[in-house]
Amino acid sequence: MTQPASLALVRPSLPGLALLRHAFHRAADHVGWLDRLRIARRLRRMMRASLGYEPDLRNPRSFNERIAWKILHDRNPLIPLTLDKAAVRPWVAERIGWRYLVPALGLWDQPGEICWEKLPRRFVLKANHGSGYNAFVTDRDAANRAAILATAAGWLAENYGRRTGEWGYHPIRPRLIAEEYLPGGGAGAVPEDYKVYVFNGRPRLLQVHLGRYTEQRREVFYDPVTLAPLAFGRHRQADCPDYPGPPPEAILLHDLAARLGAGFDAVRVDFYLIGGEPRFGEMTHYSGGATVPLGSTAEDFALGAMWAEAQRKSPAAPG
Repeated sequence: MTQPASLALVRPSLPGLALLRHAFHRAADHVGWLDRLRIARRLRRMMRASLGYEPDLRNPRSFNERIAWKILHDRNPLIPLTLDKAAVRPWVAERIGWRYLVPALGLWDQPGEICWEKLPRRFVLKANHGSGYNAFVTDRDAANRAAILATAAGWLAENYGRRTGEWGYHPIRPRLIAEEYLPGGGAGAVPEDYKVYVFNGRPRLLQVHLGRYTEQRREVFYDPVTLAPLAFGRHRQADCPDYPGPPPEAILLHDLAARLGAGFDAVRVDFYLIGGEPRFGEMTHYSGGATVPLGSTAEDFALGAMWAEAQRKSPAAPG
């Protein structure tokens, strides 16, 4: 059947669609509500692909839907501060004390400012304005300095907030920070990562990351008060027969996370345990970027209900 000429005239050609998309993105770079529309469209597409259900971003119920809503609408000025890996340090120290911070070795605006020879043999180089910007240097003299510094320059050149659409990273001035290298369970290994999910100042889940940066990576959930294993998530304690569970000192993380998480409807606070002593890692307001399933779809919605329950209670005061 021949298409009426009137309809053929209003359907844009492929080049026309490309021009419309380009114009939309140009406008979205300068108009806030258009940018949120662009981010929402991208989030829906990514969430459908990774989570397996159609997300409702207007009336969020699941954990990931609520993370997406936070990305799009929550403009708490403390979010950029606590996402900035450099600026958050005095803020954390004020609430729980400097003793819980990993010692910093330097802070720089450009890789060329780093006095490489003055750094210790082992250290970790990070960018402060995003996620995944880490270089673990186990031997300063043997490391490929030029490659590491080139990578660091690439971190600084990237607008992480623009790439991900996560508002809290937008105001952060990109810088490089070096910290002491924390000992792990073996040669060159990184320590276990303890992530506490805090809702309205109340820690509800303790997630332990085992085998980070390896093919044997596993995440196991525990009760942050009793340290009892929970039947939640993709892995269970039974899936990790070589792991005895978190040490008794992990109970200390509950109160520290509660003090740091007060004043936020939801936040994840990450720690390490070094010789039984807690060390603050980072705070994350956009856990998984709203696209990483912590467990099944039912568990995603159960965690969202936990978040909603916390919001119905009186707001937690900042610590």
